[in-house]
Amino acid sequence: MGFFSKCCAKSHLPVLTKYREVPLLSNVVALLPSGEIVRGMYDGYGRVDDVELRERGADWIWPEVKLVLAIYYKGETYEQLGPSGNELAQGYFMSDRFLQYCMKRGSFKSRAEYEQAFKKYANW
Repeated sequence: MGFFSKCCAKSHLPVLTKYREVPLLSNVVALLPSGEIVRGMYDGYGRVDDVELRERGADWIWPEVKLVLAIYYKGETYEQLGPSGNELAQGYFMSDRFLQYCMKRGSFKSRAEYEQAFKKYANW
């Protein structure tokens, strides 16, 4: 499986792989349905600091995982957060123009606002 990622459940900003070298957008808090919380750098393959988030036992849990950029996390529980939508450029493949826009802008008000900016700036 290739790269994949999500957007922050609070800010709707893209969560990037640590290989894009933008720590502000790859340092995350991952909340799992079980209540487990994992903190660290997202790698783009469903792991935070080598902790596998995609599977637990025989279960595929990636759709339920909620990622929050560390700078936005204020101690919320899994239940208090909305979903983490899929990141449209898989956490890696968007243009620098889109990343610069995200860094300058900060939080999006909604998933729809993120998608609109992505279509405008991401060169997809």
